[in-house]
Amino acid sequence: MAVVHVKQHPDLTAEKAMEIFKKGFSGKYVVYKWNRPGSVRDFVVKKSSLIAVAVKLKQEKDKTSFTFVDFIPSALMTFLFVGVLYSLLSRSSYRAMVNEVKTFIENAPEFK
Repeated sequence: MAVVHVKQHPDLTAEKAMEIFKKGFSGKYVVYKWNRPGSVRDFVVKKSSLIAVAVKLKQEKDKTSFTFVDFIPSALMTFLFVGVLYSLLSRSSYRAMVNEVKTFIENAPEFK
Protein backbone atom coordinates (compact mmCIF):
# COMPACT_ATOMS: atom_id res chain seq x y z
CA MET A 1 0.00 0.00 0.00
CA ALA A 2 1.29 3.44 -0.92
CA VAL A 3 0.51 6.75 0.75
CA VAL A 4 0.89 10.28 -0.61
CA HIS A 5 0.34 13.26 1.67
CA VAL A 6 -0.68 16.55 0.11
CA LYS A 7 -1.44 19.97 1.50
CA GLN A 8 -4.63 20.04 3.53
CA HIS A 9 -7.75 20.43 1.40
CA PRO A 10 -10.67 20.15 3.86
CA ASP A 11 -13.21 20.78 1.08
CA LEU A 12 -11.92 17.91 -1.04
CA THR A 13 -14.27 14.93 -1.03
CA ALA A 14 -13.73 11.48 -2.49
CA GLU A 15 -16.22 12.34 -5.24
CA LYS A 16 -14.32 15.53 -6.16
CA ALA A 17 -11.01 13.66 -6.11
CA MET A 18 -12.49 10.96 -8.34
CA GLU A 19 -13.59 13.63 -10.85
CA ILE A 20 -10.05 15.06 -10.88
CA PHE A 21 -8.68 11.57 -11.56
CA LYS A 22 -11.28 11.04 -14.34
CA LYS A 23 -10.17 14.27 -16.00
CA GLY A 24 -6.46 13.49 -15.58
CA PHE A 25 -6.70 9.92 -16.88
CA SER A 26 -9.38 10.56 -19.52
CA GLY A 27 -8.90 8.35 -22.57
CA LYS A 28 -6.21 6.31 -20.84
CA TYR A 29 -7.84 4.58 -17.86
CA VAL A 30 -11.34 4.06 -16.53
CA VAL A 31 -12.03 5.73 -13.18
CA TYR A 32 -15.11 4.67 -11.23
CA LYS A 33 -16.57 4.55 -7.74
CA TRP A 34 -15.65 1.49 -5.68
CA ASN A 35 -18.86 -0.51 -5.27
CA ARG A 36 -17.82 -3.48 -3.18
CA PRO A 37 -19.66 -3.65 0.15
CA GLY A 38 -17.61 -3.03 3.28
CA SER A 39 -14.67 -1.61 1.35
CA VAL A 40 -12.19 0.87 2.70
CA ARG A 41 -11.54 2.32 -0.79
CA ASP A 42 -13.32 5.20 -2.53
CA PHE A 43 -12.63 4.72 -6.23
CA VAL A 44 -10.67 2.72 -8.79
CA VAL A 45 -8.28 3.63 -11.59
CA LYS A 46 -8.52 0.67 -13.95
CA LYS A 47 -6.10 -0.17 -16.75
CA SER A 48 -7.52 -3.61 -17.61
CA SER A 49 -9.47 -6.47 -16.07
CA LEU A 50 -6.20 -7.59 -14.50
CA ILE A 51 -4.53 -4.31 -13.45
CA ALA A 52 -6.03 -1.51 -11.37
CA VAL A 53 -5.36 0.74 -8.40
CA ALA A 54 -7.89 1.33 -5.61
CA VAL A 55 -7.70 4.78 -4.00
CA LYS A 56 -8.87 6.12 -0.61
CA LEU A 57 -8.97 9.80 0.30
CA LYS A 58 -8.28 10.53 3.95
CA GLN A 59 -8.76 13.91 5.60
CA GLU A 60 -6.49 14.42 8.59
CA LYS A 61 -6.11 17.27 11.05
CA ASP A 62 -3.29 19.00 9.17
CA LYS A 63 -3.10 17.24 5.80
CA THR A 64 -4.98 15.36 3.14
CA SER A 65 -3.73 11.89 2.21
CA PHE A 66 -4.32 9.38 -0.52
CA THR A 67 -3.74 5.70 0.15
CA PHE A 68 -3.78 3.32 -2.76
CA VAL A 69 -3.04 -0.27 -3.59
CA ASP A 70 -2.88 -2.31 -6.77
CA PHE A 71 -5.34 -5.14 -7.24
CA ILE A 72 -7.02 -7.36 -9.80
CA PRO A 73 -10.44 -5.82 -10.52
CA SER A 74 -11.96 -8.93 -12.05
CA ALA A 75 -13.44 -11.11 -9.32
CA LEU A 76 -13.69 -13.96 -11.79
CA MET A 77 -9.96 -13.85 -12.55
CA THR A 78 -9.14 -13.74 -8.87
CA PHE A 79 -11.53 -16.60 -8.17
CA LEU A 80 -9.99 -18.77 -10.84
CA PHE A 81 -6.47 -18.18 -9.44
CA VAL A 82 -5.37 -16.96 -12.82
CA GLY A 83 -4.89 -13.64 -11.05
CA VAL A 84 -2.26 -15.08 -8.71
CA LEU A 85 -0.20 -16.38 -11.60
CA TYR A 86 -0.67 -13.13 -13.50
CA SER A 87 0.37 -11.12 -10.44
CA LEU A 88 3.60 -13.06 -10.16
CA LEU A 89 4.41 -12.72 -13.83
CA SER A 90 3.57 -9.04 -14.23
CA ARG A 91 4.53 -7.43 -10.95
CA SER A 92 6.30 -4.67 -12.88
CA SER A 93 3.00 -3.71 -14.54
CA TYR A 94 1.40 -3.26 -11.12
CA ARG A 95 4.35 -1.22 -9.85
CA ALA A 96 4.22 0.99 -12.94
CA MET A 97 0.52 1.65 -12.42
CA VAL A 98 1.01 2.49 -8.73
CA ASN A 99 3.87 4.83 -9.63
CA GLU A 100 1.75 6.53 -12.28
CA VAL A 101 -1.06 7.18 -9.78
CA LYS A 102 1.49 8.44 -7.23
CA THR A 103 3.03 10.83 -9.77
CA PHE A 104 -0.41 12.07 -10.78
CA ILE A 105 -1.31 12.91 -7.16
CA GLU A 106 2.02 14.64 -6.55
CA ASN A 107 1.76 16.75 -9.72
CA ALA A 108 -1.96 17.54 -10.06
CA PRO A 109 -2.43 21.28 -9.43
CA GLU A 110 -5.75 20.57 -7.70
CA PHE A 111 -3.91 18.72 -4.91
CA LYS A 112 -1.12 21.28 -4.36
